[in-house]
Amino acid sequence: MILEARNCFFKYKGASSWLINDFSIQIESTEVVGLIGPSGYGKSTIAKILAGQLKAQKGNVLIDGESVKNKGYHPVQLIFQHPELALNPKWRMKQILEEVGDIDKELCTELGIKDIFLDRFPQELSGGENQRFNVYRALRKETKFIIADEISTMLDVITQAQIWQVILDYAKQNNIGILAITHNKNLADRVCTRQTVAR
Repeated sequence: MILEARNCFFKYKGASSWLINDFSIQIESTEVVGLIGPSGYGKSTIAKILAGQLKAQKGNVLIDGESVKNKGYHPVQLIFQHPELALNPKWRMKQILEEVGDIDKELCTELGIKDIFLDRFPQELSGGENQRFNVYRALRKETKFIIADEISTMLDVITQAQIWQVILDYAKQNNIGILAITHNKNLADRVCTRQTVAR
């Protein structure tokens, strides 16, 4: 299976020039691709386009050569850099987990999600604790590709390594392709099978 952005262009309303200018990339289900680059190069916008949250003004996003449908559970799951953007502040954490199906206690344990977290609201947890829930929600059998947008910048080194290992193991077991967006070259060297640079 291949996720492909083909000749994509994008600019936000009112902008005079393209933020994303003729961007193309291919990600196979067996690989972890690193997209490297400093802030301001549109990496997070690329992530949203690939995950169907934004539509390119020109170009296409395809899976195995066909357009991705935005109905039901999306096959391309985006894990945000800022976890609070993806969590409903009015829901307790248990409801946030149950939204994507029955709770997988083994996966919760691997990600460090504790039972005491489940009755709390997102604002009662740290950014790193919230991010564990976002990672959990992305690791579903229906997921074909994961876009990880600077997901571990708020985590200490040990926790970062733990969470990335869970993601990599799950992806390998379930043939999920990953795009790891980061400015951290050392992280990309550790987790990626190949890398490309945002220009």
